[in-house]
Amino acid sequence: MIRSIAVGTAVVAGTVLAAHTALAGYVARRLVAPRAPKVFAPVTVEGDTVSVPATVDSREPGTYGLRLDDGSHVMVGDIVRVDRDRVVRTILTRPAGLGDGEVVAAWTSQNIGAPEDVGPTRHVSIPLRRGGIAEAWEIGDREAADGRWTIHVHGLRSSRNGALRSAPATTDAGWMSLVVSYAGDEECAPADALPSSLGTREWRDVDDAITYAISRGAREIVLVAWSMGGTIAMLALEESPHRGTVTALVLVAPALDWTRVVENAVAGAHLPRTIAAAAMRVLGSPLGARALGLIETVDARALTWVGGHRPGPRIPTLILHSRVDPVVPFSGSVAYVERHPDAELVAFDASGHCNEANQEPERFHDAIAGFLRGLSPRPDGRGRRAVASG
Repeated sequence: MIRSIAVGTAVVAGTVLAAHTALAGYVARRLVAPRAPKVFAPVTVEGDTVSVPATVDSREPGTYGLRLDDGSHVMVGDIVRVDRDRVVRTILTRPAGLGDGEVVAAWTSQNIGAPEDVGPTRHVSIPLRRGGIAEAWEIGDREAADGRWTIHVHGLRSSRNGALRSAPATTDAGWMSLVVSYAGDEECAPADALPSSLGTREWRDVDDAITYAISRGAREIVLVAWSMGGTIAMLALEESPHRGTVTALVLVAPALDWTRVVENAVAGAHLPRTIAAAAMRVLGSPLGARALGLIETVDARALTWVGGHRPGPRIPTLILHSRVDPVVPFSGSVAYVERHPDAELVAFDASGHCNEANQEPERFHDAIAGFLRGLSPRPDGRGRRAVASG
């Protein structure tokens, strides 16, 4: 009997271990998976309103967009009413020729239709050291900017359209704006839809964007980085031979501690906390990396700038982050600012992840523009704060 109990316990333990490992692999795969295709569905345009399927995203307050199946863009605003499975919202801009009736569209947080809506735009291709090119938008007047450039870096499972939301503020502050793509976002050529490396591979493409900006006259560069873009910016500032040209940072809901991000995701899925540590072990193991299709292992636990292991750059830094961000915990930004006297945090109450610009657009704009206007060059070419931002 004792033997049978021991055998039965071993079987159960083995089953539990296998289930635990499978869950860890699933979490790791979801963490680095490429962006899923946009979901297009019928929407109904009627006058100055549009009726869309009711989802968590379409119920959010603020200003968003609809990308029509022909590529055109509709900016939508406030919720007029919610009818069970439909949400009716105001239309703020609509493409010429869009009449009333049913069309097919995908919901998006991208509330700017095109870079030309921000300012004079050049569509450029950035040569990459790994081969191929990365498409980018160069917005603004180079001569008027006088060597002051911002490079906008989107986050995981996003695109440069999402990062375009910070360009109006930087352009209005008189800086050039370079809105870039990078490995894994399917906008580089050759197409690269491999899983994300959480920034450990992607930062090289952003460094190539820095090289491009310098070749076009940039003397001071501010990285404006969204979500995982924050990780990319930090790695670039550790590794780039051009890091001395980067004089400041603007970070939107930045992933500055991947342990917090993974543990938050696991908690949100009501899984045991041990799954988070196991998922990060999968990412960091050669076997796990191969199973996930990664080019190289990813040590997610080492991707943290809120402790002492990686001190973070000592340059002026503005962080904009919602207290209730469901994806990247606000506590990481708080911890970073506590350890970095050059950093300041502007807290928002926006629901959803990276919706600060959608729900409090004026405050978001003014914080970034004020920060950039408050930067003045030092004799050594590094930026410093001349005045506090609002």
